[in-house]
Amino acid sequence: MLQLISKLQHNTYEKGEYSEQQPRSLDDTIQLIKDFPWDTERALTDIQLTGPSVVIQDNNLNYLKLGLYFNSKFCVYYLDNGNHLYEYHASTIDKACNLVKDFFEQTLNLSSFEKHFFNIGNQPHFITTDFIYRVNPVRIFVLAAFFSIYLLFAISVFCASILHIGGGSYPIALLLLILGLGIFIGSVASVAVKGRNQYLRISRGNHIFCYGVDEKHIKEYNKADVAELAHRTAMSDRNMGNVQIRFKNGEFIQPKMLIHDMDLIQKFPENLGIKIIYPPNSLFKRSQSA
Repeated sequence: MLQLISKLQHNTYEKGEYSEQQPRSLDDTIQLIKDFPWDTERALTDIQLTGPSVVIQDNNLNYLKLGLYFNSKFCVYYLDNGNHLYEYHASTIDKACNLVKDFFEQTLNLSSFEKHFFNIGNQPHFITTDFIYRVNPVRIFVLAAFFSIYLLFAISVFCASILHIGGGSYPIALLLLILGLGIFIGSVASVAVKGRNQYLRISRGNHIFCYGVDEKHIKEYNKADVAELAHRTAMSDRNMGNVQIRFKNGEFIQPKMLIHDMDLIQKFPENLGIKIIYPPNSLFKRSQSA
């Protein structure tokens, strides 16, 4: 009996996040669709590719995705292995299931589907993501190169000042500025080098997440145990490493250079009731791994 991979996406999940992924027969897939809490998840749900849905994948990497549509209807998306997207609006769940049957039997007729002419960024809505975050080696290389260039420049300036090359010594203010810049660059590079082996696995819909300073010290956490998120405000929302995850038992972790601050905060849905505080920079504790 033919089995195709199917998986679920709920309204708290993010793009690429799925659960209960496994091969299923046609009958089991139909039952999975009918057991899905469509009415419960329809409320306050935006109609888009990522949302409450059931996705089926065939052996040729074509996808059929059943999602919600307006006026209690259902939207059936078909994405072929050439990244061409089609959609059909089914008035009932039974009509949508008929298309699932055709998909299993490889007799799906796309003539009644509407074809999308802009096919950019479709696949991430269908393919499962592992949501594992690591430090980008390129970032470490760039910081190391930048620090090396700074050292050469600083040494040249100080040597020129001591040896009076160029007609005289450099102003003290300039030397202090160069020294301060070096301390800043050095601290950033130090954090990057120390945290280069960090591991973080976290998604919005899964309450369990993992973090470790390296793969030998990965620890599993539950979002239900999080007391608050302390976000040190920065000049840009795309900054990284300014969110401290504080637990009810007093422990805390602060992933560095793995994920943008606002993206990390979005991993904790509002319905969990986790408060976000904004402590002053001077009072923000240094990060440590629990």
